This record gives sequence, structure tokens and C-alpha cells, in this order.
Amino acid sequence: MARTKRGSAIPYFKVGDKIRVKPGVSDPDFPDMPLGGWSGTITEMIEHEGQINCVFEVDERTLTSIHPVYKQRCEVDGLDYRFMGLAQADIEPDEGTPVPIVQPTTVVPRPLSPDNDEDRVRMALGLTHDELLPDVNHETLLAYHRYLSKNLNFPFKARYEKPIGRSKRVEMPVTVTGLLRPEECAIDEQYGIIATGQDAEERVDFPLAEIEIEIKSSSPSCQMVRDYAYWFHNWR
Repeated sequence: MARTKRGSAIPYFKVGDKIRVKPGVSDPDFPDMPLGGWSGTITEMIEHEGQINCVFEVDERTLTSIHPVYKQRCEVDGLDYRFMGLAQADIEPDEGTPVPIVQPTTVVPRPLSPDNDEDRVRMALGLTHDELLPDVNHETLLAYHRYLSKNLNFPFKARYEKPIGRSKRVEMPVTVTGLLRPEECAIDEQYGIIATGQDAEERVDFPLAEIEIEIKSSSPSCQMVRDYAYWFHNWR
């Protein structure tokens, strides 16, 4: 549900009323998304600081007309597009006469934030803030590999678990010196992008998502590796 806007302190509606959105009203969260003609049933009246706002559940007619970008934005932001909250001044009684549902004429992608974990992954994959993060697969891994190959600065220090024998693993420091090219290894959903480096004993190859970066390290390269690992472990 979107945030509500300012309204009047005198309630003009009640729970259960059929209403529709007046022409010229846009979503408070997404100004490029008009709501004119949306209709539904009031489910809640909210009074806050002397103002009245109405929450309504949209009807089937409205649901079938909602722009797909609007639905996707709600999913990205954790909102429920089946409900809307508006100032009561923005709505009017719906007496059953069909009116056109206004569609956006220009959809403006929202800017990506470098402070947002998922937005940094979107930057790496060439997406906008309005797009859901894709699942980890061969194609998306190749896209991420291209980004990291261009932007990571090597070498950098990390730690990884080195296999010893059949079942033992020992954590060791490693200097990460590069990424294996796609033609040098299999890039798949199990191991992801493969990095190469040098530990105290020998040259080693290892999944990039499995290394541990020092918490105190704040270099752009280390943040990019953390972002990749966050996506790889959560979208497989």
C-alpha cells in the first residue's frame, strides 16, 4: 500500500463505501503513475494529526488495468498493489458508471542508490531500480563476471577455506589476484565465478563468493565482492 497524503479532518466516507480516484491524482510514491479512474472498496479510515485518509482495496476492473511497471515497483518495494491509501479529497463516490482508467504516458525509472545493497547489484547487472534482481544462472553469472572483470582492482587480501584431504578444510589467508575467464572454467550455479590467487603454500583457484573479506576493509573492490556474494547466496 502506498503512503497516504494530506486530507480533511471531517470524514466524508466510511468503511465499505465504493469509491474511485479523481482524475489528475497520481500515486504518492510514484508520481509518474496516474491513478485516475481506479476504483474499489474502503477497508480502513485513518485519522492522523487531524487528517483523514482512506485505504481501499481495488476491484477486479482496476487490477486488470494496472500498469506492469507499477506492479513490479510494488514487488521491489514490498508494497501490496491491491491496496491504496489516499487523502479523501483525492477520491469520490463510485456510483457504478464506468470511467476510463488513466495510464502513464511516460514511465521514469527511479534512480539507483549506491547505499542500497540490492541497487548496487542492479548496477552491476545493468538494471534499473524498477527491476527485480534476477536469479543466479549461467547468463547472469556471465554478466556479473564482465562487470567484475572491468571494475575489480587486484590484488586484495582475503581468507578462504582450503580443502585438505577428502574432508578437512582449513581457513587460510589468500591474496586474490584475478578471475578465471569463462573459457578457463565452468561458471555455474553451484560455484559461480571462480577467482584465482596465492595462499601461503601455492597458487589456488576458489569460488569468489566463498572468500571472506576483512570487515575493516572498505575499498570499492571489496564492497563489490561482498555485493556479488550477497546476490549469489540469496538468489540461487
